[in-house]
Amino acid sequence: MNTSLTTSNMPLICKGPVSDTAVAAMARLESAQGLDLEQLQQLPAQIQQWQTDEGARVSFSPSHGRPIFDMALRFRAGSALDGDSPGLAALVLYSLDQGSELLDAAQFAQAMEGLGAIMARRVNQDEAVITLRCLSLPALRTSALQLLTQMLARPAFREEAVAGIRERLLNHARAMASSPVYGVSPAIMSHVFDGHPYATHWAGTPESLERIDEQQMRAFHRRAYSANNLDIGLVGDLSRDEAQTLITELLQALPQHWAGQAPPPAPLPEALTRHQPHTASTTLATLALLLPTSPDKPGYAALTMLDEILGSGYESRLTQELRSRRALTYSIHSSLTPFDAASLLQIQWDIAPEYRDASRELVSGMLACLREHGPSQAECDMARNQIAGRLHRTLVSNAELAKSLATSSHLGQPADHFATYVQRLAALTPMDIREAARIWLPPAQEVFITVGPAPAQQPLPEPT
Repeated sequence: MNTSLTTSNMPLICKGPVSDTAVAAMARLESAQGLDLEQLQQLPAQIQQWQTDEGARVSFSPSHGRPIFDMALRFRAGSALDGDSPGLAALVLYSLDQGSELLDAAQFAQAMEGLGAIMARRVNQDEAVITLRCLSLPALRTSALQLLTQMLARPAFREEAVAGIRERLLNHARAMASSPVYGVSPAIMSHVFDGHPYATHWAGTPESLERIDEQQMRAFHRRAYSANNLDIGLVGDLSRDEAQTLITELLQALPQHWAGQAPPPAPLPEALTRHQPHTASTTLATLALLLPTSPDKPGYAALTMLDEILGSGYESRLTQELRSRRALTYSIHSSLTPFDAASLLQIQWDIAPEYRDASRELVSGMLACLREHGPSQAECDMARNQIAGRLHRTLVSNAELAKSLATSSHLGQPADHFATYVQRLAALTPMDIREAARIWLPPAQEVFITVGPAPAQQPLPEPT
C-alpha cells in the first residue's frame, strides 16, 4: 500500500528494544540466581536415518522411557495432486480406514481399539499423514502394523463407506462456502496461489466431490501411496533392528515405484485489497504475503526468526504496538506457513470496523520499519529463546517428534537437524534478519482481505 502514514498511524515501535526485559526481570528473581538464562538446552540428537530397498526414507529416534512407539507416515499425497478433481486426495485418505479387503469399518475400529492403538490422519496441500501410537510389546506392535498394512495397502473403497466420507467433506465445503469469516483462508489461498495447484481448498467443492468415482480413487491410491513416496518418522521403545522389522511388511505390501514430484514454484501474485461485508461487531483483517521459498532453502531460518519477532508471541512487535500500547485489538498475530512450492506469511487481527484501513496502514508501516532498520539484538535473542522453548515443549512429545522427523526427512534435513537448529538460529545477526525482511516482505505483493461491517473509515486515535 502506497498511502503515506499519518501521525496517528506512524508505528510507535520502529526500532527494537536494546535489552530483553524478560531476561532482566527473571535475573532479579531469587529462584533464578545462579542460573545461566542464556544457556539453551540441546534438542534431541539421537536420530538415525536410512533409506529402505523400497525407496522409503526413515528417521528413527529410540526412546526407552515408556513401552510405547509413535509412527508418522508422510506421503506426498496432498491436494496438489488432485488435478481436475478437487477433494480427491482428502476423499482417498479419509476413506482408508472405512474398511479393507478383510474388515469393514466397524471391525477395523474394534480391532485397533482392542490393541489399545490410536490412529489419526490429516491432509493438506502437500501431504497426507497417518500417525499410529501403540504399545511396543512385540505381539501388540506386530498386530497393529498388520492392521495398518491392510488399511494402507488393500483398502476396500466400498461405495456406502465412501459415500459417508463424501458427505462429511461436502458438509465441510458447504460450511466454508456459507461463512464469510471461515471463507477468508480459502479466499487468501485462491488469490495468492492463483493458477497453482494450491489455489483449490483441500476439501474440494460440492461439485467436484460428487464427480469422483471409485476408479479415480483406486488410481490415486496406486500412485500416491507408494512406498517410494513415503517418509517415516519413528520414535519409541525399539531397537534399530526392531524398527526395521516393524516397517518391512508394510513397505513390501504398498504399491511400488512411484513418487510424486514437487509442485511447480508459485508465481508472485498481484496486490489485492478486498472487503467482504458481514454483520459482525468487529472486522477480521488478514494481510498476506507470498514468499517464494521453503524450509529446505538457505535463509529460511532468518524468516522463522522474523516471524517470531513480528507477531508470534506476546512480546512481539505487533502485539506490543496494537494491543499493549494502542489498545486497538485484543488479538493480533503472524504465522509463517511452509509449503513445498512457497511459503505464506499471514498477519491476522480484529479491529473496530471504522479503523480497518488505518490499521492496515499501521501494520504495513511496521513491515517497512523491519525492512529499513531490522530488529535489535535483544529481539533476536528473545525470538531465539522463544523458538527454542516451543521446540522443546513440542519435541518432548514422542508423537510430535515422530511427525517432525517425517517432515524433516521429506525436506532432506540431516540427522543432526534438531540438535543444531538452535545454534544456527543463534548465529543469525540483526543484519541477517533485516536482509530477510528486505527480500521477503515486499509491499508490492500485499494481499489484504477483511470481513465485517463497512462504515466510513476514520484515522486511528492519536496514541497517548
